[in-house]
Amino acid sequence: MISLEFLQKFSSLLQKSLSRAETYAAVFDILDETIEYDSASLFVVSQHSDELEEAFTRGPAKVDLVSEVAFSQGGGLSGWVAGQKFPFIFPELSDEGGKRDFKSLVSIPLWIESKLLGVLNLGHKEAGHFKPDDQHGFEQLALELAIILEQLALRTEVQEKNQQLEALLKELQEAQQVQIEKERLAAIGEVVVKINHEINNPLAIIISVADLMDIKASEEHPEFCESLAKVKAAAYRIRDLARALENLESSQVEEYVGGVSMLKID
Repeated sequence: MISLEFLQKFSSLLQKSLSRAETYAAVFDILDETIEYDSASLFVVSQHSDELEEAFTRGPAKVDLVSEVAFSQGGGLSGWVAGQKFPFIFPELSDEGGKRDFKSLVSIPLWIESKLLGVLNLGHKEAGHFKPDDQHGFEQLALELAIILEQLALRTEVQEKNQQLEALLKELQEAQQVQIEKERLAAIGEVVVKINHEINNPLAIIISVADLMDIKASEEHPEFCESLAKVKAAAYRIRDLARALENLESSQVEEYVGGVSMLKID
């Protein structure tokens, strides 16, 4: 039933960049080529609970039995077979009043050394379809499938580690940007203190003189009031910019005249 060429097809799956679901589907496609069954179910050990979980089923019914019985690896026949290390072939199963979906069944635990990875169940509606003579072939199949499941688990672990590293790298980059921003603001702050000191004193004089001239001009030379208002507006604009620099919270820049980037001041 199971040839070397058939087993080699499983090995070739490891060379393809398939997702977990795609790999399961490809495994069952290969099974379809050689093994005749009505339904098949793959159970995989959960990474979180160490219990078997249904990972993939092909056919009209999930292939498991006595699901009401609890075993160390979970309920059902798969949970019991998981504790063994060799395939169990059931050539003929009692019909139980026509309630059985299958008359012949094989349950294959998938081990790598001392590590259980899953269980594959194959079911057929005809009694005697699976025979004890198929034992060795199913053992070889179990090894190939166990290798695939192990590689999937390793790939998942690597992907999770990569995601963790990417998250840590992003956090580090964000922290570096925050530190760079702090250093920029500190450098700008030193310049601002100097600028304010050099600007505010003469600016205060300009505003005071402009106010006095405005009062005098309004009485004697009203034609000069409009010009003095422009002088004072410009002086107040300079004062407001100096105050904005004192409250600067970001070193962001914006495009200015001629495409020149300048510090953004709100």
